[in-house]
Amino acid sequence: MRWVTYLSPSGGGARAGALDDGDVMSGPGTPPLDRLLEGGFEALREAHARAVDGAIEIIVEPETRMCSPVAPTEPVVVRLGDRDVEIPPERVVGADDAVAPEARVAHVGVAAITVGDERAGAYTPACLWLDAEGAAVRLSLGPVLTTADELTEGSVEPNTSVDDVENGRGRVDLSDPWLTSGPGRVRARLPVATPPLEADDELFVDVGELGSFEVRVGSQV
Repeated sequence: MRWVTYLSPSGGGARAGALDDGDVMSGPGTPPLDRLLEGGFEALREAHARAVDGAIEIIVEPETRMCSPVAPTEPVVVRLGDRDVEIPPERVVGADDAVAPEARVAHVGVAAITVGDERAGAYTPACLWLDAEGAAVRLSLGPVLTTADELTEGSVEPNTSVDDVENGRGRVDLSDPWLTSGPGRVRARLPVATPPLEADDELFVDVGELGSFEVRVGSQV
């Protein structure tokens, strides 16, 4: 299953949406994605079917304003090489949200999210933004959350580029013990580090089966 949390054009609030054949679909009374994840895979499957079969809102994916798929209530631990960094929940944003103007380096990889009792039941792209001094300023998650049963490969190769020129590539083993059973309900392993970026650089992030997104560095839109 593939899920997103998006801003509804009818009312503007954040809603959980099932991603199906390129469309974001939300049914009546679909609970927030965080609550569905707590219920486990069966609740998630039933909600996905209801959202697709009884959709009251259907939006083409490229026209959807994406939020972070989940809204953490505790710090998110990210691993950069052998170093762990805790990101306060208020600094977690979606892939379509503004990048802080002081952001200069991106660390890219994968976040694992607990589904019910499954420690690594779902995955989503993750991008940690650091300022020129190396301090964390934002953690972007999403846009799409993909359940483990949907994936055909045991690893992904995140890569980044600016103006079609690759500037970072790495590999994440999705069965890595730290990622599958590490700290917290959401945790991320980020093996790719870009060189310093300039304001208005358009960074393209591709995380294979987990999806891709593009963001303008320093954009406040």
